Amino acid sequence: MAKYLCIILMGLLCPLLTQAQHARPAPSVAPFPVYESAKELWNNPVLKNTVLDSLNKRTHMGIPKSIVHPGVLKLAGEMPASFSSLKGLDDLTRVQFLDYVNKSMGPDKVEQLKKGYELLKDTARISNYLERKLRGFYAWKDMPRMQPLLQAGAYDNHFKGVSANAFYDNTPAAVAKSGFHIQLEDQLIVGNIPFNIRYTNLSGQDNLTDILSDQSLAKVSFDKEAYLERMSKYVKNNYDLDKYFLADIDVTAAVKSFATNRINNIQHEMEAMLPSGSPFNDLLSADQLIHLDSAQIKQVLLSQSSLGLQPGDLDSGSLTALYQKVAADSTNSLLAEQLQKVKATHVYLDKIRTLKQEVGSGLAVKETLSKQNVTHQRVSGWLNDAGTRSGAIKELLPLGFFQRLMMNVKNLNIGNIAASGSKGSVSDLFMSGAQGSFLNKSNKFLMLGMGSRKDGAGIKDLPFTSSIAPSSYAMQFMQLGKGDVDKEHSHVALVNANTKNTVVRQFTPQQLSRNIFVGALSQQLSVGEYGALAVELSKSNTSFNNSSTGNEYALTSKTAAFTLFDDFWQTLSAGIDFAGNVAEWKLTHRVYLSYSGLGYSNPATPYASRGSLKYGAQVKRSWQKNKVVVGLKMDMQDMSTSPLTNSKWKNQQLAFDTRIKLKRNLSLAAQLRQAVMKSVRDNHISTGFLTRQFTLSSQMGGKLFTLPHSSNVMVGVQQMDMANDQSMLVNVNVNHSLVINSNMLAFNLFYNRDIKNHALYGNLLTIESGWNYMLLKKVSCSSGGTYLNNKDVVKQIGIKQTFNTNLLPKLNANLYLDCRKNLLNTPQNYLFGNFRSEIALHYLLN
Repeated sequence: MAKYLCIILMGLLCPLLTQAQHARPAPSVAPFPVYESAKELWNNPVLKNTVLDSLNKRTHMGIPKSIVHPGVLKLAGEMPASFSSLKGLDDLTRVQFLDYVNKSMGPDKVEQLKKGYELLKDTARISNYLERKLRGFYAWKDMPRMQPLLQAGAYDNHFKGVSANAFYDNTPAAVAKSGFHIQLEDQLIVGNIPFNIRYTNLSGQDNLTDILSDQSLAKVSFDKEAYLERMSKYVKNNYDLDKYFLADIDVTAAVKSFATNRINNIQHEMEAMLPSGSPFNDLLSADQLIHLDSAQIKQVLLSQSSLGLQPGDLDSGSLTALYQKVAADSTNSLLAEQLQKVKATHVYLDKIRTLKQEVGSGLAVKETLSKQNVTHQRVSGWLNDAGTRSGAIKELLPLGFFQRLMMNVKNLNIGNIAASGSKGSVSDLFMSGAQGSFLNKSNKFLMLGMGSRKDGAGIKDLPFTSSIAPSSYAMQFMQLGKGDVDKEHSHVALVNANTKNTVVRQFTPQQLSRNIFVGALSQQLSVGEYGALAVELSKSNTSFNNSSTGNEYALTSKTAAFTLFDDFWQTLSAGIDFAGNVAEWKLTHRVYLSYSGLGYSNPATPYASRGSLKYGAQVKRSWQKNKVVVGLKMDMQDMSTSPLTNSKWKNQQLAFDTRIKLKRNLSLAAQLRQAVMKSVRDNHISTGFLTRQFTLSSQMGGKLFTLPHSSNVMVGVQQMDMANDQSMLVNVNVNHSLVINSNMLAFNLFYNRDIKNHALYGNLLTIESGWNYMLLKKVSCSSGGTYLNNKDVVKQIGIKQTFNTNLLPKLNANLYLDCRKNLLNTPQNYLFGNFRSEIALHYLLN
């Protein structure tokens, strides 16, 4: 079966890869970069001229000089009106603009500008800074100084809530007989930077050990979304975002006004060239400039009788020819006058061409604004994008060093945390420590972390596992490069770990001290519409404390790092993964291959395998608007069990599934799965485990006798072979729910029968029913029955009851009861309890 399925998979993937090389993928639609687009629009001369005119005409922002900061007045007096960033602003507006810089960024920034100008005059750095601030000045609401507003709400605390519950279980086999669980959540704001605090405690009684005695988890995490939301409110309260993104400008009117003013200026310039009377006055209008092309504008000039132009006078070589004629006949005044008119017409035409290019860019702005729909609703959508919010916040608010630094922080967690980076460096690591990652506007990434990992290995396993996989480490790790870790990137990572001796239930196992050093490379590339290609390369080295290295961790760490490339293939882990979703073909695909040597060890990836070779493929295709879906999947793994021989485990998983939607409320599905584990020893192959399963299922919804209902039915046949034992199982699973008025009736059934009556899995029947209803209009209840029959093991019948109500406006109580009666007396009854109760109280403090 595996051979045929592999052939099918390769047959589907080969045309895909071939077509991917030659076919043109469907164009991807990138998200609209509001912030970057607004920057480009601001650089347009038409819009900028409109904004400068608007600023000069504003009268509601008149500021008495007596309340302006002295440094502002001095800086405004020293900077000439021709200063590149202030060119176009009148004197009063320049003072108001610099006063805005003082109010929004603080007096220190004005002092920095003053000193910078005194030393370097009109530098590009100062000019660029003022250019960016001018855009904020246009959107400024003339609020009071920004820094006091930020400081007023810089420190706060929001208690999110507390929850507690208790449980009791009289099952003889239960690990925890009773327990109490409490969880606290709080948000602390320091310098407008929010931190979420969570504390969880679990205490209980155990018949055998004190493992549940006062177990606690605590975590402090930076809330990036809340930080952006908080700072965005300051931006919205102090700036008109429609103005900031230039969405308030009537581009058509602005272009016409700009064109009219520039045409008038050109006409005045031409009067100096033809003092006797300019024939260019009222020759072209703004509408003609916008709608006529270059050839049509030439025809307008040729048709002007006062110019007396010939068709060839506007050609590129006409002036040279006229100069030669005048030089040959210098006494001809008419010829000299004609030369003067042709020369002036060429100058006029060049100026009009330049103006038309600027006007064309203004019309392109109109098209951009129309296509991208930069309206008030679109600007509101800007607040949902972290990148654009972060850019505008840093541009418009007077952030301190740490506030600006936190804008580049992706996440920061301290306490009992889950840390992750790339697969070859840090993955699925739960530790006690700290981890933070940073991503700046240049797309440069940095992740730092340190902490300790302690696994829950039992005492009986420590003598066998401590030499291969110690249960406790102290580690430090770093990952840096270009690009975010879950997008296109190129990263380098380092991990340094040392083993630790820990106390486990008053027992301190002595482990052989060692240092593990890991170096990793991670690369992810985009293949356009066809997906992404990810490559991981990781190399580890272990150094044990001995007479040469002593007991110094630093010396041991250096030894592990310097000998990183020893035993290269045995301590190497590498992988390649190509996955994607081609929307044009309605196809999802994945192909992967990974290898890890038997000596590879990375404490920062607890679940990484060693001594294994994995490869596989997956293809899923849909037709008829997802009404028909077919998928194939193959996963292979060879795991070595000996460094000296070829002994290994060979695991194989194959799957085929399909789904057909017959109606809007009816669909059918089929699945065929196989999993095989074989042992290879001394070239002898034996099957240790095999399972094959075929299932048919249906999902149906709609109305049953005018009552809404939903039904899921699954029927399957499963073959299970374990060593010499073989079973053939029949599975039936039924889930049905029916809505009656505002109540719901639910019924669940699971039946499993071993046709060959083998002991791998016994015959099992489970039936549950429930009725959800309201009691006294305040108490939400659920009542139901349960029946369990596991042949020759246990037989029980019982009832379940839940009550949920609000005792007070902020106090919620929940009670759960499960009572059962044993119908069969067997030695296994102690594994199944006959009574379970839970009480939970939730009080909303805030």
